[in-house]
Amino acid sequence: MSLTDGKPLNSIPSSNSGSKIPYLIGGVAFLVILGFLIYMVMDLQGNKKALTEAQEQIAALKKDLAANANKTEKAFENLRDDFGVVREKLGVTQTQLDQAREAAQKIRAEQESQVKQLNARLSQKADAQQLSQFQEEASSKLGAVTADVSQVRTDVDATKKELETTRRDLVDVKETLSQQIAKNRDELQQLRLKGERNFYEFDIQKKKGPALVGDLRIGILKTDQKKKKFDLRIVVDDNTLDKKDRTVNEPVQFLVGRTKLRYEIVVNDVQKDRLIGYLSTPKDKGLSAERQ
Repeated sequence: MSLTDGKPLNSIPSSNSGSKIPYLIGGVAFLVILGFLIYMVMDLQGNKKALTEAQEQIAALKKDLAANANKTEKAFENLRDDFGVVREKLGVTQTQLDQAREAAQKIRAEQESQVKQLNARLSQKADAQQLSQFQEEASSKLGAVTADVSQVRTDVDATKKELETTRRDLVDVKETLSQQIAKNRDELQQLRLKGERNFYEFDIQKKKGPALVGDLRIGILKTDQKKKKFDLRIVVDDNTLDKKDRTVNEPVQFLVGRTKLRYEIVVNDVQKDRLIGYLSTPKDKGLSAERQ
């Protein structure tokens, strides 16, 4: 029985508001989860697009780096060949250069030692006459050292001038050879008529292996018919030279033998695993030697 109205407690009607609260909470949680999932999907799509763009940029950068590396390698190879010829032309060996450096270091060390000795003697001698004598000796010795240093500088300047002159001569030789390039058989016949060099035509196929051309062997490493580029291998005097990333009608020059004779290969046509061109060699080997 109720203590207020005299009715039983189980007869009082119950409220429906308490039964709706769990459904509201579940609906709100569902909307929150749905919104979070939508946000994650949009964020993943944005990251995927950014990742794709970054991969494309990296691929372009790798392509540019590869192209620059090939150009740098080719320029370094040409510079190394030129420097080797210059050094042998002048007869300047690494030993002589090291001796020049040692002489300069020795002069510098002697000068520093003499200055230290002078300072020590000056600190021990306070007499004015002795001080004057020491100063005269120091001036004389320093003058001798200065003369030696000036002579070394003069020798170095002279060597630099000789190197520059020889390098210009080599550039003139290469330019002269480059002007005598035949792009077809008719032009090659005209060069033959001049009688200045020997010419050996070749038609090399990769599947047949290296071919004997003149006094050397030429083999194909790679051909690119579309870009008209090729890589080849030269075997001469038991030495192997690889010339890479060369193009049609580009003179491929190299030195042969102890007297450093300048040979030149010109490829006029690049086909699939096939090269057609000619080898040019000096006719008078005595006059053409770049190292006497």
